[in-house]
Amino acid sequence: MINLVELIADEDDCAFDQRCKFGHRVEGHAVYCHNEKWKDAPRKCRQTWYWGEGKKGYQDSDCPGYKPNPELLEQA
Repeated sequence: MINLVELIADEDDCAFDQRCKFGHRVEGHAVYCHNEKWKDAPRKCRQTWYWGEGKKGYQDSDCPGYKPNPELLEQA
C-alpha cells in the first residue's frame, strides 16, 4: 500500500527515529507503522506517540507488532 502523506512529505521532516523500528515519523502529522505484519501497512501507529507516554496500556512495547529500534539502542 502507498501512503500519500509519506510520499509528499519533505525528506527532512521524516525519520525512522521511534522506539519501535517500524515507526516512521512524519513531522507535524503522524507516525506510520511499516510492520508488514499488518495487511494495511503502512498505517498510523496508535501506541505511545498517539496516547501520550506513560498512560497505562498504551506503551509501544504493548503492541503485538513492536520491535525495538536498534538504531536508538546504539545511540544510548
